[in-house]
Amino acid sequence: MKFPINSLTKLVSYLVPLPVNRSRSHLDQPLFVNLVKGRLQLSTLKAVYSFDDKYDNFETALKVINPRKYTKGGFLILGGGLGSIPYIIERNYHLMLNFTMVEIDISVIHLFNQFTKPRLKSSFDLRLVDAESFMTNNKDKFKVVVIDLFVDDVIPDKFRTTEFLKQCRDALLPDGVLMFNWMTVTKEEKHLFEQYKADFFEKVFPRSKTVKTRYNHVLIGFV
Repeated sequence: MKFPINSLTKLVSYLVPLPVNRSRSHLDQPLFVNLVKGRLQLSTLKAVYSFDDKYDNFETALKVINPRKYTKGGFLILGGGLGSIPYIIERNYHLMLNFTMVEIDISVIHLFNQFTKPRLKSSFDLRLVDAESFMTNNKDKFKVVVIDLFVDDVIPDKFRTTEFLKQCRDALLPDGVLMFNWMTVTKEEKHLFEQYKADFFEKVFPRSKTVKTRYNHVLIGFV
């Protein structure tokens, strides 16, 4: 860390982003942790992976499902980042839950352990593994499954298959819910999202909702 995060640096970060940490991903791509508007933001050159309680796609989607309805069962997060989802749940809903976070990038896990985990009281089961492999071998059930799987701004093809989506659905407890984050900035991204929604998601989750945020859409499926 280049400086301590205190009241002064938080104030300055409302004027200009402040660099906190620079590292490399498992694909040898740059990872940036910046202090932005008093929050820690994890990003690549093309995308924001986490932004504390300002990670607005999930801040908005969580309001739709209301996490208080899903406390009797764990949360599975595929693609943990800096842990914005548990951070939002603790800060905004005052809940301490059991989270299983699946993350393929050891650098991201190190950053989570360094910057976010010390600020939280929930319990965490961190899994250093590819999400596809994890779901293929998973036997556990969860109340909420979150899919937030990107390489920069792209969701890898293997996470957009019917098989993977069904594996995630089958990991849900009765009355559970799934949230799937999509970036929808360009016309191509919007087209891929709408195609996936109609051809895959709504068939696996007949009961579903779509939440639109500034740069993303979050698909929500209910069982």
